[in-house]
Amino acid sequence: MQAQPAFAAAAPMPSPSTLGTLPTNSAVPTVAPAATGGTFTHTIASGESLYTIARRYDVTTQALVLANGLSSPDKIVVGQKVIIPGRADLLATKAPAPVQVASTNPAPPPLQQTLPTAAPNTLQTAATPAPTPQQAAPASAPTQVANVPAAEPAMSGNTKFRWPVSGRVLTDFAASRGTGINIEASEGSAIKAAENGTVIYVGSGVEGYGNLILIRHPNGYVSAYAHLKSMSVAKGANVSRGDTIGAAGMTGSVTQPQLHFELRKGATPVDPMPLLAS
Repeated sequence: MQAQPAFAAAAPMPSPSTLGTLPTNSAVPTVAPAATGGTFTHTIASGESLYTIARRYDVTTQALVLANGLSSPDKIVVGQKVIIPGRADLLATKAPAPVQVASTNPAPPPLQQTLPTAAPNTLQTAATPAPTPQQAAPASAPTQVANVPAAEPAMSGNTKFRWPVSGRVLTDFAASRGTGINIEASEGSAIKAAENGTVIYVGSGVEGYGNLILIRHPNGYVSAYAHLKSMSVAKGANVSRGDTIGAAGMTGSVTQPQLHFELRKGATPVDPMPLLAS
């Protein structure tokens, strides 16, 4: 049992009926008293500790324990309100955003969450900032006509996509956890565009995929070509079915030359095998 504060000795003894309403040997942590005027409180979120809360508000853990009458720093629960001592200044400002607690085993993000979507704005160039008063053209200056972007290519007329490279399928759609297929290819083999389209991504910024190209097609599909040794197209370029866009390699998380190929309908990966010409 915790020792009562020294000043409690002078307080009148509670009546038996009052004592009968108190829980005995309660394991529930002490709940912070309700905030009074001039006192800022914080509601504990999942994953937070008294230490992270103290660091967040620039106070000490001991100060939080004393201000809230806690028996121990670890005796807190989600949803509990705790008083932040000495931070009444926060009442007039917005409380800081909650601290994000990282998972100990974060799952790798799916490709559709890490790659640019197939939205048309992926090809839009940055908007030109409005001219400052010093840069503004005189009223008599002729009207400037914006450049018209190149027209998007049309489908080739084929009912199915062409294979981007010839080779044995090393990993099918199911084995790839619903992302795509891996096709065996000798290093340096030419990788071909599966259909007419516009290149919307060229780079190596997606972990595990190595050098990667994305092509948006007029029929709403996006094709992905990963683990490339080299890439021979630029973002924004229009390509035709069968055009060489790069060379097979083993960049990223593979140990032998191959092509990881995906087809996405919008943002959803689909099995490319039924959609490829035999």
